[in-house]
Amino acid sequence: MSEGANGGGRPGPVPVDDLAPGGPRAKARGCLCSVLANAAFRAGSESRPCIDPRCPMHADTSED
Repeated sequence: MSEGANGGGRPGPVPVDDLAPGGPRAKARGCLCSVLANAAFRAGSESRPCIDPRCPMHADTSED
Protein backbone atom coordinates (compact mmCIF):
# COMPACT_ATOMS: atom_id res chain seq x y z
CA MET A 1 0.00 0.00 0.00
CA SER A 2 1.38 3.39 -0.91
CA GLU A 3 2.14 5.93 1.74
CA GLY A 4 -0.85 8.15 2.59
CA ALA A 5 -3.42 5.80 1.06
CA ASN A 6 -6.42 4.75 3.09
CA GLY A 7 -6.84 1.45 1.29
CA GLY A 8 -9.98 2.47 -0.58
CA GLY A 9 -8.38 4.60 -3.25
CA ARG A 10 -10.48 7.57 -2.17
CA PRO A 11 -9.49 10.44 0.07
CA GLY A 12 -10.79 10.32 3.62
CA PRO A 13 -13.57 12.62 4.81
CA VAL A 14 -12.69 16.27 5.27
CA PRO A 15 -12.98 17.25 8.92
CA VAL A 16 -15.62 19.91 9.57
CA ASP A 17 -15.68 22.29 12.52
CA ASP A 18 -17.23 20.57 15.54
CA LEU A 19 -19.66 23.48 15.92
CA ALA A 20 -20.65 23.61 12.24
CA PRO A 21 -24.06 25.11 11.41
CA GLY A 22 -26.84 22.63 12.15
CA GLY A 23 -24.53 20.20 13.94
CA PRO A 24 -25.60 18.56 17.20
CA ARG A 25 -23.12 20.44 19.41
CA ALA A 26 -24.00 23.76 17.77
CA LYS A 27 -27.73 23.05 18.18
CA ALA A 28 -27.14 22.32 21.87
CA ARG A 29 -25.53 25.77 22.18
CA GLY A 30 -28.41 27.63 20.50
CA CYS A 31 -27.70 27.35 16.76
CA LEU A 32 -30.81 28.07 14.67
CA CYS A 33 -29.35 26.87 11.34
CA SER A 34 -31.17 24.03 9.57
CA VAL A 35 -29.90 20.51 10.27
CA LEU A 36 -31.02 19.18 6.87
CA ALA A 37 -29.89 22.20 4.85
CA ASN A 38 -26.38 21.84 6.30
CA ALA A 39 -26.01 18.05 6.15
CA ALA A 40 -23.95 18.20 2.94
CA PHE A 41 -21.73 20.93 4.41
CA ARG A 42 -21.06 18.90 7.55
CA ALA A 43 -20.31 15.84 5.39
CA GLY A 44 -17.73 17.85 3.44
CA SER A 45 -19.45 17.80 0.04
CA GLU A 46 -20.56 21.46 0.14
CA SER A 47 -18.12 24.31 0.58
CA ARG A 48 -20.57 26.87 2.00
CA PRO A 49 -23.06 26.38 4.85
CA CYS A 50 -26.67 27.53 4.87
CA ILE A 51 -26.80 30.12 7.68
CA ASP A 52 -30.08 31.15 9.29
CA PRO A 53 -29.98 34.97 9.61
CA ARG A 54 -31.45 34.65 13.12
CA CYS A 55 -28.73 32.28 14.37
CA PRO A 56 -26.87 33.80 17.32
CA MET A 57 -23.79 31.63 16.63
CA HIS A 58 -23.31 31.80 12.87
CA ALA A 59 -25.19 34.80 11.42
CA ASP A 60 -23.14 37.86 10.54
CA THR A 61 -24.30 40.45 13.03
CA SER A 62 -22.12 43.26 11.69
CA GLU A 63 -24.02 46.04 9.96
CA ASP A 64 -22.42 47.62 6.90
